[in-house]
Amino acid sequence: MKKIALVTLMAIEAIGVSAQKWVGVPENRFAVTVKIDSAIASEPQKMYMYSMIEREMQLHDSISFDSLHREGTMHGYVPYEYNVNLMLQRRGPQCVPIVVKGGDSLTIHIGDEDDGFRLRYIDKVQGSPSTLEMVHYQCRYDSLRQVYLNQNNMSQLYNLSDAQCDSIRAIAKQEKDKLERYILDYACTGKSPYSVIEAAGDVFYSFRRNPTLYPYTEKEVDDMMNSLLVRFPDYPPMKAFVNDSTMGTYMSAQSFEIWAGMQLRTYSERFQKEEDKVKVRPLKVGDYMNLRLYNGAKPNVNEFRGKYVFVDFWASWCQPCMAQMPNIRYAAQEFSDDLAVCLIGIDENRKQWWSTVKEKDLRNKDATQTDRPYKIYNYYAYDDKKRAMYPEYQALDIQTIPHNYLVDRSGRIIAKNISITLAIDKLKTLLEKEKQQ
Repeated sequence: MKKIALVTLMAIEAIGVSAQKWVGVPENRFAVTVKIDSAIASEPQKMYMYSMIEREMQLHDSISFDSLHREGTMHGYVPYEYNVNLMLQRRGPQCVPIVVKGGDSLTIHIGDEDDGFRLRYIDKVQGSPSTLEMVHYQCRYDSLRQVYLNQNNMSQLYNLSDAQCDSIRAIAKQEKDKLERYILDYACTGKSPYSVIEAAGDVFYSFRRNPTLYPYTEKEVDDMMNSLLVRFPDYPPMKAFVNDSTMGTYMSAQSFEIWAGMQLRTYSERFQKEEDKVKVRPLKVGDYMNLRLYNGAKPNVNEFRGKYVFVDFWASWCQPCMAQMPNIRYAAQEFSDDLAVCLIGIDENRKQWWSTVKEKDLRNKDATQTDRPYKIYNYYAYDDKKRAMYPEYQALDIQTIPHNYLVDRSGRIIAKNISITLAIDKLKTLLEKEKQQ
């Protein structure tokens, strides 16, 4: 994804961007000073500053870094408070979002510890109250969401009694309600109009789709919507958001149901076509049998033959990936005679990856270590020296994670990008059918 975005940005840089009417207006000008640490600056690279305003990509500025030049200032123009993104060409965080308005002068320090997926914002941004508000809101949101996800994932673990599942689900619902209530409270009290729109949109459209799932009333949502233009009367995106949202209220419940049904059918047909393609397509990732394991050795191909195989691409920073690990370990134990589990780590930090493997018990365990021995094939796809995935992994063209395949005994993909719980259920059904034959 980073590569695609950079190609797009460099193309825009090459052909130029049509100037907006607000570009060049002095009061719309802002400045961003970036300081980077030595490891990120160890190889020459550029940083791009861009945004998507009024449906057009705006490349504001770019600067170059190397070991001798580790600080620089970029300038840009925004017509009102809005989101701007910083993207490094090679090393460093994948994307650094900030919120700026005309007159802002920010300073951002990107440390070597940020050389990975995201910037750890704490104490690293100065000069932008709106950015700090966005960060505080997002951090609190992520914290509450993670608590909810942890409880929800626990309820999906196998070997739990019905009473245990019900108890965990009740706690998960409480945590989800706490999260949703926090979003509503912020939408009603936040001071940054850009971030408030994000929260208000989350509340309004979620409640509009299914009000019974959320812990607030229709009156509370109406009060929130009515307060937005009172609090931010001169913010154009807020006017557009409120107008677009209120138009939706004129759609009757029956019309909304018909529209939703049409959308559902469209998506269902598309997914069915994709699933049909997957069922008949020969396995393209079969070469995983020839890929080297993390320690350089090659797996014994005979251990794969005649087995189902679950291939999963993951990283330690990927929360959805981490949520599946307990059940992946369960699958390796439960179906040890019929299933080979292959985990392909794409972390950019080998130590962090291996630490997670050990922490989550994803290494092989024999009968002397556990009463339910299992085997997991661990692969590491990242070349530390070249700071890129090994060519054989790049050839698999993995764009997002989690990314997985369930392969049948003949080596054909029978499911793609499904949760491990669904994979387990599917595998149980297949094994049961085999017994009946």
